[in-house]
Amino acid sequence: MSKLLEKYLHEIQQSKIEEYRTVGAAIVMKEDEDGVKKVLLIQRSSDDHFPLHWDIPRGGCDYGKHDSGSKEPIMPCVIRECKEECGLDVIPYKYIDKFSYFNVEKNIMTVEYNYLCKMKDPNQEIKLSEEHQDYMWVRTLGEVELLMLPELKKTLSKVLDDPLVVSYDSEKTEVIEEKW
Repeated sequence: MSKLLEKYLHEIQQSKIEEYRTVGAAIVMKEDEDGVKKVLLIQRSSDDHFPLHWDIPRGGCDYGKHDSGSKEPIMPCVIRECKEECGLDVIPYKYIDKFSYFNVEKNIMTVEYNYLCKMKDPNQEIKLSEEHQDYMWVRTLGEVELLMLPELKKTLSKVLDDPLVVSYDSEKTEVIEEKW
């Protein structure tokens, strides 16, 4: 996209923004007995505003409950949202990235901050909120590919080792190794 078009689109969005929101998101990771990393995905309920969509635990930072009406800090937001949406006590330990999205219908600009988290107790039971109906632990980007929005795919690509990637030497035609 040209710089001029990008600038124009940015100006249009800025003129329509009525609200700014901050979202904290938890990429809950665990390792299985073989040391394979897995990330928790949760599925929204069929009556949710994004029905049956797969996501990570995330949600808006609250206003008015902290420091005389100020916005809730990101880390407590990540911890709270993970507890509310899937019943897990987590420890955010690494900032992964952030991305923005604009809700055209409501004129809301949102910035989502994504943190890698570990469970305080790896044996915790997942207890989904009413907003969610299912969960799964995924270990590859291949598993994520058809389930999630592009922004979250990029985020998860930063934390998952993808054993479905085939390594090859461009000078040779044979596959070196394929892991399943």
